[in-house]
Amino acid sequence: MGTSESKCRKHKRAEMGIRGGSHTLVDQEEQSMTKETNQTLRHRFRGGGCGCRPFMDSVLVGAGGSSPSQWERAAAAPGSDALPGSGPGTRSGPGPVWPRAAMEAWVRFSAQSQARERLLRAAQYACALAGAALIRAGNGSGGGSGTLSRLQHLEAHLSLGRKLLRLGGSAEALGGAQRSLHLPDPVLRFCLTLSHLNRALFLACDNVLWAGKTGILPGLDTDKWSQRSFRYYLFALVVNLSRDAYEIRVLLERTEVARKRGKSPENRPQLQADGRIQRLRLQLQLQLQLLLQVLRDNPPLLLDLLRNACDLVIPLEKLGLCRSSPGIVAFCGLTSSVLSILTILHPWLKLKP
Repeated sequence: MGTSESKCRKHKRAEMGIRGGSHTLVDQEEQSMTKETNQTLRHRFRGGGCGCRPFMDSVLVGAGGSSPSQWERAAAAPGSDALPGSGPGTRSGPGPVWPRAAMEAWVRFSAQSQARERLLRAAQYACALAGAALIRAGNGSGGGSGTLSRLQHLEAHLSLGRKLLRLGGSAEALGGAQRSLHLPDPVLRFCLTLSHLNRALFLACDNVLWAGKTGILPGLDTDKWSQRSFRYYLFALVVNLSRDAYEIRVLLERTEVARKRGKSPENRPQLQADGRIQRLRLQLQLQLQLLLQVLRDNPPLLLDLLRNACDLVIPLEKLGLCRSSPGIVAFCGLTSSVLSILTILHPWLKLKP
């Protein structure tokens, strides 16, 4: 009995060894065939002569495999024999990161009412600039006049939409005026408080003007309220420019003191000139160089100064205090809108407080 049992065990081990060997041979043959197939497909994919790339991409995407970008990376990778999606445990990745980051940035930007208003403002003045360019070109054809009328209608609708987005902005401006009362610097406290108050009055007049243009107040004198709102807007801009001038003067004094401390009296540049006019010219040149250095080292102040200067052209032209062409007004408004959008996208560019 013992001898027969041992023989049976030997026969079973032999059969298992044969089966194991056959499985091993089959696996090796499958791996070699897969390797050859991958090399052939890679050669055809790189050559592009067979036209099978769209077919393979559609098959892989439909089967939940790799994306075409992964195929491109695999085709460019030297010394790699495995195609994307052929390895064990592979699955499609989450995709590139930059579209999601751009979408998140756009969601954060569009969630702000001020950002949406600035976008509409940029579009409005872009339409005005395009209309001014058409008028300057003197295109008298029917298609040109139709385009000009469409641009003017779009500009009017965008202006009305901006007024709708500014509803309730007076309360925010009054809150800013209340916060600026606690500033330690008396000049900044006065300028910012007065600027916020004028902006609140401007927005209140703008809200009344919106009600008149939409038909809520049908008997409203829109011209009078428009002139009134632009007058308050002009006051606010003048105060803002005064604040910018004060900031520049303070920074110039600090830079001058720091420069004097860093240089000894014998190394300090002396204004040596023969005549009085030459000495004055050298002083102006030094002050201009110092001003450019201060503005270059303070981008928020530079952007605020440019934005207020561009905005100043609009109420001056609307009130008749300074006559300018519609193209210049539209260009200044578009530039100011783009600068405002930059300060919203990058808060560190906004002048504080």
